Amino acid sequence: MREALERVLRIAPHVRLANRHEARLASGVGAALRYARELVDALPAPRDATPAAWADDPYLRAMFATADDIARVIGQSHELRGWFDTHYAAEHAYAVLSSRFAERRVLAVASEGGVLRSDVPRVAVSFDDKRIRICDETDAALRREIVLRVIEQLALEGMSRVAAHEAQREALQEARALLAARMQMLGRRGAGMSGLGGASAAFGDASTDFARLQRDIADNESALAALGSRAEAVEQQLGAIVDVFAEPSALIRITQRGLRVNQMNLIVEEGSDEHAADLTLVLAHLPMQPPETRAVDIVRIARRDMPPAGTALDDAVHWVL
Repeated sequence: MREALERVLRIAPHVRLANRHEARLASGVGAALRYARELVDALPAPRDATPAAWADDPYLRAMFATADDIARVIGQSHELRGWFDTHYAAEHAYAVLSSRFAERRVLAVASEGGVLRSDVPRVAVSFDDKRIRICDETDAALRREIVLRVIEQLALEGMSRVAAHEAQREALQEARALLAARMQMLGRRGAGMSGLGGASAAFGDASTDFARLQRDIADNESALAALGSRAEAVEQQLGAIVDVFAEPSALIRITQRGLRVNQMNLIVEEGSDEHAADLTLVLAHLPMQPPETRAVDIVRIARRDMPPAGTALDDAVHWVL
């Protein structure tokens, strides 16, 4: 609880200025911690993510086209490389391997009624944007870190809501300045006391516009009042974070999905005699913009499978050229 609170306050340091901020955060953070532990406890046991394991692991074969792709993804992780650099004696690291999971309709080869066809509509699955960014020394330590990362993500969501309010406030203030300018222009057209000076033919139209403008100004002031004053910003930040912690499942969910896929990552229906592997995917639904679903797995990575430091840079130069 103490570490979770500290991580929240590092993300939203101004919340420390609110009265009884720790007590007001504690109940929400405690409930979010319990929810995060349930999510993390449901993750399967670690699997070895090594090029040598690719041939015998259907999950790795579905995610990586070749065994060499595993080494490439490992080598591209700056976080994993940095972890091994600071943990000299560690031979293995436990990490979260995630990828963007997607399904799409394709035309593929299939047997229908004993006839081989090449234009059969099927569903293909893909695993793109593979990342390894969270790692630790043991499975237990990694799961604890994931729990705290969930708390951080919820705090970030709370702060993004505050930022949205501030953006809305700025837009309303700009609109108020435009309304004030329009009010001055109406004064020149005969509204108010300036109607005594002439231009009486335009006075009726000016009066109608003046009444409409008054309604617009009143609506603008009401919207600004609903957002509160800038002096209340600390309380607004704390309130937004507490609201997010009250319903963590509305933002972060983990589900499991069973699939049968062939070697081309095409979904194979139940009852088909086509050769396929059964997979159980763990899918994390995250509050990205747009929302994103990522396949996640805990993996164990050997130091010996980490490519030399220059390999990833050489690959980057190749693609740039």
